[in-house]
Amino acid sequence: MEYAEAAREMMARLADDADDVAAAGVIQLALEAWKRLAGTDLAWDRFGLELLDVRARLYADHDVVVDAEAPVRDDADTRLVVATLMEQLARYHERQATNDRDDLARRLSHDAGAQQLRRAAAALA
Repeated sequence: MEYAEAAREMMARLADDADDVAAAGVIQLALEAWKRLAGTDLAWDRFGLELLDVRARLYADHDVVVDAEAPVRDDADTRLVVATLMEQLARYHERQATNDRDDLARRLSHDAGAQQLRRAAAALA
């Protein structure tokens, strides 16, 4: 599956409902882009720092594999797809931050994650 197609599928799943597997899939897709494109521009380094912190805090227990090719070049379209993924995931975490079923610490982690994901998206702008 192409990267952009996989990204669209994951975003659709996140928009519909609170899907933890789709959220972990978005993190995996973003990591694959970062691994492939890191070193081409410092923006990817800033992106990766934010992404890795969110992954360690919120997705340490998630082991998801998305069957998609990593993007092959750092261009405006690739950055737009990855930044849009991060914005969609940030909205997901904002919704989780208002979930009264979780304790306060977990809700605050979701809120912090949403802010970091927005910084990651902004790094690619």
